[in-house]
Amino acid sequence: MTPSQDLTPDDGILLSFPKGLVGFPHLKNFRLFEPPDGYPLKFLQAVASPEVSFTCIDPVAVKSDYEVPLGEEESEGLALTSNQDAMVLTLVVIPEDPRAMTTNLAGPLVINVRTLTGFQIVLNSDKFPLRYPILARD
Repeated sequence: MTPSQDLTPDDGILLSFPKGLVGFPHLKNFRLFEPPDGYPLKFLQAVASPEVSFTCIDPVAVKSDYEVPLGEEESEGLALTSNQDAMVLTLVVIPEDPRAMTTNLAGPLVINVRTLTGFQIVLNSDKFPLRYPILARD
């Protein structure tokens, strides 16, 4: 399911990304959808260009010790007063074989759940993998 298939434009939570996302700096407003029983997956859809949609995941669901080191600019821009105000999501790549899907731990989205403002943070890909496997492999 993609957000545009079963959800109306009024569904979801409206989020603002003042700097846009990597590769999409011109798109500032997105709707976040979480389908029933969809945790840990969510969908992020651009308001101005609904054809631009991303699958996201709560990264702690796949890497329990995952933490995002925030720089001073991001911390101030997000106006986080506590860690509980932050929601962290990472973008998911779903290839032809969904068992091989990965998430980008080097480019997390950090969202202030009080202000509904977020930033995509770019982290060192040597420490934070760009393609972290979501499903355990045998």
